[in-house]
Amino acid sequence: MSVIPIPLPCSAAHRVRIASVISPLKRVRPRAPFYELSAHRVPTLWSLYRGLLRHAPGENIRFRVRMMFRKNQHVVKAHSAKEQLVMGYKWLESFKRAEQGDIKFQNVFSRYERMIATKREKTAWKMRILEAFNWEAKLRSRPIFKGSFIRPSLDNKLLPRLIPQPAHITGMIVRRRLARDRRWEQRETLKSWAHDLRYESLFEHALLKSARGETVGAARHMKGRILGDHANRCAGEVVQLLRKEHLLWAPVYTGGAKSEWDEPFLKRQAELKECMMRDISRYRAAPPAGLVLQGKQARREKVANKTIQRQRERSGEVTAATIKRRRSAPPAHVRELMTPRKLLVDRAIREASEGGWSGAVKAHMGVHMHMPEKWKAEGGWEDEEKKKLLDDMEREIRAENERRRKHSKLEAAPFSE
Repeated sequence: MSVIPIPLPCSAAHRVRIASVISPLKRVRPRAPFYELSAHRVPTLWSLYRGLLRHAPGENIRFRVRMMFRKNQHVVKAHSAKEQLVMGYKWLESFKRAEQGDIKFQNVFSRYERMIATKREKTAWKMRILEAFNWEAKLRSRPIFKGSFIRPSLDNKLLPRLIPQPAHITGMIVRRRLARDRRWEQRETLKSWAHDLRYESLFEHALLKSARGETVGAARHMKGRILGDHANRCAGEVVQLLRKEHLLWAPVYTGGAKSEWDEPFLKRQAELKECMMRDISRYRAAPPAGLVLQGKQARREKVANKTIQRQRERSGEVTAATIKRRRSAPPAHVRELMTPRKLLVDRAIREASEGGWSGAVKAHMGVHMHMPEKWKAEGGWEDEEKKKLLDDMEREIRAENERRRKHSKLEAAPFSE
C-alpha cells in the first residue's frame, strides 16, 4: 500500500504566494445583472441623462433624447448597452461644445432641431388622420336603437335591440345559458348521489333489523320525496334503537350520520334553487318605464328619418336605399316571361323619382305618388304659355343648329374638291 507523502512547508508556502498573485486577476461576475447595479445606474441617470437634458440645444433635441432613453431602457445585453452609452457620452460632449460657442456644432444642431420638428409635425398629422379614420369607423359600426326590444327570458330582462348588437350583451346571454346548463347537470348529479346515499341508509337499517332477529321485507323501488321521507323515518328508528338498547354499533349512512351526509347536498341544492329563482325573477321583471319611453322616441325618430330619406330621394338624390331598390327585380320565374319593355317599365316603377319619364310611366301604370302632377310641371305641359315658349325655344335651337350645319358644309367644300 503506497503512502501519500505530506507536502513540504516550502511547497505549501509557494502555493499560497501563487494564489495571492492570481486571485486579484480572476473575473468576478456579480449575482445581479448590470442594469440593477448602482455603478451603472447612478452615472447613467444622474450624469449622462440629466447632462443631456441640461445641455440640449433645443426642445426638439431634448424630446429626442427622452425618446432614445425610453426606447433603450429595456436593453439587457452588456455590449449593446455599452454601444448606446458611448454614443450618449459623445452626444453630451457635442452639446457642451455647442454651448461653449462652437459654430460648426451649433449649425449642425440647428439643422437637426428643424429636422426633428418637421418629423414630429408629420407624425402628429398622421396620428390626427388615423384618429379621424378610427372615429369614422367607430361611427359606422356604432350600435343604433330603432325601437325594438329583446324579449325577457331566463337569461336577460327586457333589453333594447341594438344594431349591431354589442358583444358584451351577446356574451352575457351566452354565459348565463351555459351556466344554467352546468347548474342543471350538477343538480341531476346531486340527485343521483342523494338517491344512492338514501339506499345505503336503508341498507344499514335493514342490516340492523336482521341483526336483532326481525324480518326484513323485500326492498321496494322508491324515488324522489317518497324515498327521502322513508329514509328519514328509518334513520329516526335507528337513533331510537341505539339510545334504547345502548348498542355499540356506529352507523355510517343512517341514524345521526345521515344529517351530516345530507347537509352539503341540501346546502348546494338551496344555492341552485336560489339561482333558478333569480332567473325566474329576471324573466318576470317589469319593463323599465324609461326604456319604454326611449323605444317610443326611437320609433318616432325612425319614421321621421325614413320620411326625410324619401323626400331626398324624390328630389333626385341617390342614396343607398335608392340603389338597393333599383337593383331589386321581380322573381326569376316572372322575369323570364317579361318582355324588355316590361322590364324597363318595372325598373321605372321601382325608382324613387316621380318626375320626368319615370313619373309619366308611374302615372300611366296607376302607381301612387306623393306629387302626381310633378312630372307634368317639369315638362311644362300644365301651362299653355310655358308650353308655347318651350316650343318656340326648341324651333329656334333647331334652326340655329341647321344653319351651323350648312355653314360648316360650305366651308368644307373647297377642301373636298
